Amino acid sequence: MNSAAEPVRSRPDLTVVGDAPVVPEPVHVFPFSFGDPLNLPLRALGIWPFTTVVAVTANEVQVRFGPWSMRTPVRNIASARIVPAPNWIDVVGPPRVSLRDGSVRFATDRKRAVELRFMDPVAGGVPLSFVRHPAVTVTVRDPEGLVALLDTVLRPG
Repeated sequence: MNSAAEPVRSRPDLTVVGDAPVVPEPVHVFPFSFGDPLNLPLRALGIWPFTTVVAVTANEVQVRFGPWSMRTPVRNIASARIVPAPNWIDVVGPPRVSLRDGSVRFATDRKRAVELRFMDPVAGGVPLSFVRHPAVTVTVRDPEGLVALLDTVLRPG
């Protein structure tokens, strides 16, 4: 019963910027794999399943590895490929920086990993902001899915 004196309630409006409503950007989340018993010491460093993730949007890739994090625009990714398993020493401690090329490894498992190569080096593997890495290796649960998604985002169509 809607009387003339009773106001008509409407749905709240979406936030409008310019002429279009703001729609959240889809985020694809790739959790790290934690099936290796050697990764137990990582817990002392704050590296848990709920503090490790690779998140990909249409514009950005973010890597969180406990207290460490990296972010870069998707257009900065030169390549994404599956690489062999990290060594056991990489799984039992903090991120490892390669002395050979300066790349950083965020490893939680001795299974296959994904290597992301950057066009411009990215900071984040070590606490010093002036240290930049040409690549990052991550041990996510679905390495094929991450590579396929980045391939689709980088080369649509």
